[in-house]
Amino acid sequence: MSTDQQPPVILIVESDDEVRPALVHNVQRWGYRVIVSLDVKDAIERVREGALKIELILINQVGQSVDQLLDGGRAIRQQSAEHSINAFIVVLAEKYGEDLEGQDVQLGAYEYITYLEHGDQLMELLYRLCPV
Repeated sequence: MSTDQQPPVILIVESDDEVRPALVHNVQRWGYRVIVSLDVKDAIERVREGALKIELILINQVGQSVDQLLDGGRAIRQQSAEHSINAFIVVLAEKYGEDLEGQDVQLGAYEYITYLEHGDQLMELLYRLCPV
C-alpha cells in the first residue's frame, strides 16, 4: 500500500455487546479502518449512506444459519455495489467441533467461513484477503 492510500475498510456486523469492542479493537490494531453495525439492516443503511469502498464484510454468527448470514452479506454488498461489488464476506462461525477448528473454508468466489482456533487466524485471513 502506498503512503497516499487509505487502509482497507472492513464492515463489522456484530450484535454481541461484549464481543464487539474487542473485535473492533483488534481489527483496527491490525491496520484496518472499521465501520460497525449491529445487524444486517443497520449495515445496509450505512452502506447506502456512505461513499466508502468496503473491502470486506465481517459477520459474527450469533443465532443465525451461515446461509442467512451469507444472504445478509450479499444484500449489504448489493446495496453498495458501485463501490464494493467485490467485497469479501467472512462469517465467524459460532459453534463447531474440533474437526473444523482452525479452518478457513471458501464458500464462493468472495465468501468464507472461518472456524477460529486462535486469534491470529482471523488476522492472517484478513491480511490474505485485504493486505494492509
